[in-house]
Amino acid sequence: MSQPIADPSTPGTYWDGFEDEATDTATAVLKAVRDFRRIDVAMRRRTQAALKINDTDLLAIRQLIRAERAGQSMGPKDLSACLGISSAATAKLLSRLTRTGHVRREPHAVDRRAQVVHATPRAHLEVRRVLGDVHQRMLAIAEGLSVADRRAVVSFLDGMGAAMSVVEQPRTEGSSRSPGRNPLR
Repeated sequence: MSQPIADPSTPGTYWDGFEDEATDTATAVLKAVRDFRRIDVAMRRRTQAALKINDTDLLAIRQLIRAERAGQSMGPKDLSACLGISSAATAKLLSRLTRTGHVRREPHAVDRRAQVVHATPRAHLEVRRVLGDVHQRMLAIAEGLSVADRRAVVSFLDGMGAAMSVVEQPRTEGSSRSPGRNPLR
């Protein structure tokens, strides 16, 4: 086994590559997260290929289905905000998904100038066909956890999300500067 180049306990050290054989280490947990993310990306690519749509199209369909299940309606502006894309990109996306039979647009019941967007029965069926079994297997694994383990997993993932949401400036070699501190003062 080769020796790591840097000490993983050093702040700012890139942890990848520290191949620890033990499964109870922090790097083993991070490796499992990385492996899960890789598998998740592969599953999403297979889903996109099966549905013959791109990533943003899949996210849009899933968002529309989620809104419908919650009894909410979505317009193009709502979809733009959820997906973080421009109104022009949303217009192209909706035209494409309407053409493929995944969404339908209709006038808003009160404001006839506005539109409401719905996932079609075909979209619901295709998403269930492609993702239903894997979602059932994932749910069964989550249900197999104890309540304490579920809370721990949720807490861990929330913490990881928070850690990954921080936008930091890249460090320069030998820099010990703390984030947010102006070195010119």
